[in-house]
Amino acid sequence: MLERLEKDYIASKIKATDLEVSAKNKLSILDLEIGKNRKTKEERLQSKAIFDNLMKNIELEQKDRQERIFEL
Repeated sequence: MLERLEKDYIASKIKATDLEVSAKNKLSILDLEIGKNRKTKEERLQSKAIFDNLMKNIELEQKDRQERIFEL
């Protein structure tokens, strides 16, 4: 009976070690994916800011053109 308990204990230790390794791997994958998501979100926000600035510049140019046309 003691031998059986020792085998069960060893088996549970092996399984626990495997689960810890698996958890560490999954956490590293999660960190990687979070980093990718953060980078994508930052790029999207930068693109939106660039687009908004471009639209403002276009509006200013159109206003300038209309003012010139009006003055003529």
